[in-house]
Amino acid sequence: FDIADEILPITTNFFREENGHRMVETIEVNTYIGGKKLVDCFLYGDNYIIEKMLAIVPQSLVKNVPKKEMSKLVNKCNALLYRKVREGTFKIIKTPYDFARKIFKSVLIFPGTKWCGAGDVADDYDDLGPAIETDMCCRTHDHCNSSIEGFKTKHDLKNKDFYTKSHCDCDNEFHQCLIDGETLISDAVGHLFFNILQTQCFKKDYPIVKCLKKWGIPIVRDVCQEYEQDETKPQKYQFFDGKMYQGKHESSFLKDLLSH
Repeated sequence: FDIADEILPITTNFFREENGHRMVETIEVNTYIGGKKLVDCFLYGDNYIIEKMLAIVPQSLVKNVPKKEMSKLVNKCNALLYRKVREGTFKIIKTPYDFARKIFKSVLIFPGTKWCGAGDVADDYDDLGPAIETDMCCRTHDHCNSSIEGFKTKHDLKNKDFYTKSHCDCDNEFHQCLIDGETLISDAVGHLFFNILQTQCFKKDYPIVKCLKKWGIPIVRDVCQEYEQDETKPQKYQFFDGKMYQGKHESSFLKDLLSH
């Protein structure tokens, strides 16, 4: 990516996997010599998000592709995004469809990974993105043996969000796995999942009476870090706020990632 890319005409296309759950949005510039250069892309790993996105964009921009071609597109996109993050040149290119993507931007597949985000874009369980250690954390979390799918009810708990919520044991293991990774990508994923999305988890515990300690912006966006619970009553399944994430790396590129 360079200055010339900002002034050249751009082309946006959406490649959806036939009979699958993956989609790649590509942003290319039309070069002076008549070719095209991939300068940005987005990875979608969840059919709910894909359907919502495709209901807004012109169908003329959508192309269905077989699994093999989709895998190539995923790898090409991931290589580009991972390189930009590592080189410190990560920058989202503005497109006419930023407004459509805006509501889902925080849950798209994270740059450099195939398992971090809503759904996944992996070929199979052994398929990982270039940010291998971080992706392994996300893959393990995705396979949590106790979870509540989006809009589903379990243990008398209704998940009102479209994304899956996991047992608190799984979220705690995910949190520690990302901390142990000590990479720019792992800290960025941790900051996004725990501090920005502030995804709740669930577990069986004594009934919550009130919150004793909060973190974040009061009223606007805060999460409970310590609860008062009534130990005289039977334990029951409840939702709990996740714990704050504090990594070693500044995730400055997250601001650009989430601003469009």
